[in-house]
Amino acid sequence: MRGIRHAVLVAVFAIAVQGGGRCDARAEALSIAAVAGLSYLEVAARPAVTVRGQVIALRPAADGEEIVVEDAGGGIRVVVNGRETTVDGPAPSLEPGAEVEVSGTVGPGGFSPLLHAVRIVVTGHRALPTPRRCDPEGFFSGSEECRLIEVEGIVEQAWREDGDLHLEIQTAGRLFTAIVSADLLASLPEVEGAPQRLVDAVLRVAGAASSVCNQRDEIVRPVVRVDRREWFTIIEPARDPVFKTAAMSLESIGRFRPEAAGGHRVRTFGQVIHAEPGQTLFLQNGHSGIRVGLGAGAPGSAERIAVGDNVEVAGFLDRSGGVVAIRNATATRFAAVTKPVALRATPAAILAANGGARDPAMIAAPGDYDGCLVSFSAHLLQAQPTIDGGVLLLRAVDAIVTVEADRDTYAAIAGTAPLSVVEVTGVATVEREPPGRSGAALPRHLRLLLRSPADFRLLHRPPWWTPARLLAVLGIVGVVLVTALGWALTLRRQLVAQTRLLASEMRSRRDAALEFEATLRERNRLAANLHDTLQQTIGGIGFQLDACASAGDGKGFDVNRHLTVARRMVDHAATELQGSVWAMRSLPLDGKPFGEALRGLVSRVAEGHDVVLSVRTEGPFGDVPEFVSGTVLLLVQESLHNALKHGSPKTIEVTVTDDPSLGTLRAVVSDDGRGFVVRAAAGPHDGHFGIQGMRDRAEKLGGHLSVRSRPGGGTTVEAIVQRREYDADLDTPTPRLE
Repeated sequence: MRGIRHAVLVAVFAIAVQGGGRCDARAEALSIAAVAGLSYLEVAARPAVTVRGQVIALRPAADGEEIVVEDAGGGIRVVVNGRETTVDGPAPSLEPGAEVEVSGTVGPGGFSPLLHAVRIVVTGHRALPTPRRCDPEGFFSGSEECRLIEVEGIVEQAWREDGDLHLEIQTAGRLFTAIVSADLLASLPEVEGAPQRLVDAVLRVAGAASSVCNQRDEIVRPVVRVDRREWFTIIEPARDPVFKTAAMSLESIGRFRPEAAGGHRVRTFGQVIHAEPGQTLFLQNGHSGIRVGLGAGAPGSAERIAVGDNVEVAGFLDRSGGVVAIRNATATRFAAVTKPVALRATPAAILAANGGARDPAMIAAPGDYDGCLVSFSAHLLQAQPTIDGGVLLLRAVDAIVTVEADRDTYAAIAGTAPLSVVEVTGVATVEREPPGRSGAALPRHLRLLLRSPADFRLLHRPPWWTPARLLAVLGIVGVVLVTALGWALTLRRQLVAQTRLLASEMRSRRDAALEFEATLRERNRLAANLHDTLQQTIGGIGFQLDACASAGDGKGFDVNRHLTVARRMVDHAATELQGSVWAMRSLPLDGKPFGEALRGLVSRVAEGHDVVLSVRTEGPFGDVPEFVSGTVLLLVQESLHNALKHGSPKTIEVTVTDDPSLGTLRAVVSDDGRGFVVRAAAGPHDGHFGIQGMRDRAEKLGGHLSVRSRPGGGTTVEAIVQRREYDADLDTPTPRLE
């Protein structure tokens, strides 16, 4: 049979595809039960089907209207859209009772499939069948969806909503909703004016069944829509007016009674220990407590009932939890307000009292504290905010307790430090394990509901040396020790590096000073040699040339012109040699101020050249070591020689600055000569060592030398050296050349 059904579905899918999504009227019709039995994946594919049945209900929908069609095996909801659905036939009316053939596509519809009609053919009209008495299990599981059924039960709530009458009815210990249409209420005057008269009455209702489902497409509660007079019958009116039934004490609620309550409401009394206006009351009498849920629109539900009031309630027993509660209740106050007295009981004692349910013969005495106002002290472990308030975690002896608080209460107590000793007062609720083989629901956890900030009292603050703080202090000390050790190692490495650098710098400076001193001594030695040998020789050559000129006059050979030239050359060589000798001897200051020594050097180097010189010194120059100032003079001398030899300048400016604040000597030699391209200048590889030698001298004294020039724009040589203190013996004056 299942194979045949799948074969038919495949054929229907093929027809739907070929027809571009519209159903072919010649397609073989399926039963509604077959369509309703499609899997979720099959429904999601939106197959095209044709069903036949009778309209049993008509309802408005967002995009048109919705009809409920039933055949012998099941029912289905059909969406009728005026723009997309064609309705034809001899009797095109879609009122309840119409027999129709519907072709369309099936899709998800909230719990049960939904048929989107493309074409509806009305084939006739007949009276609706008698509603069928449903099976309660099938009714609450949803298998009676879209069927015309009949159900009996006791009304627990009644209220008006959007003109319709909503009834919450109990049958077989479970609740369903019956919705009586506003049109039908007009024919029920005794109900329309006072729907609360139906509470606790026994009704029989009939209509098309539907379901309220959740986000997982699971049934939450079945619904019956009543829209015909014959489908609404009061079998038994409410027994007695509210609060006229016999009252029973809180401790006897839910216990054995020889007479059956039959699901009707019960009446009890107690003191209010907590109230959520219009929603929930917690009543207590001695060691017995109970949770009471107020019914919507019931008398007394809107009455302002305060904590401490003594009230009577009439409602229906709710056995769905671990302990019996009352739901859909009506409450009225009968005594003045008195402050409730909390029961002193430790969490361990409360759980132990509830643990007596392991043995049915052991009943908690005098009570189990569940639903009662209790008080105990404990240590606060943690506070955590929630959407509607907050949760506290407490540790008592042998028990962990969860404490719930509303937003205002939590805001007032959230700042309490963990591990504080606190006293809490609230309504106790025992969470239980699912019933075991014995049927007993064993206690699992204790929860406490705080009613106000006054239910929370700080007894002792936690000691300062908490484990967390001790760990924090140890952690900080550890971090400080590690940081100090790391810093010490870093400083040691930096000290070693700086020591090595300083030693290297001192060696470099001493080497530079020694090299300078050796250079001066060598230059003076060379000057003496040149003075004693080469200059004397050139003078002798001049003397011989003069004698030769005198002897050659009588031979008729004109040698005067050549001898004159030779004489001029010798004079020029002697002059140049004398200048060189003086230049090499002038570097030591010989006790003269630096400015005077600089001007003497410049005048001697420029002697015989047609150039305008300007010399300027800035600074004290009083404590500059002589070999440092001598090196600066060498740098100035070399710069002047290069300018006069290669630049043909008209003016040369020499400026030397002593800056004690920076610890430097700065020498600048600028000319307006031909200039040159610095990067293209000849260097050591070409046999020219002038600029490189000057740069080496500056760097050995911890400074640097720069040359700026361009063709036709003159040349500027700038040298900066350090004027630091050196060994005193390095400044020993060099013997002068006489």
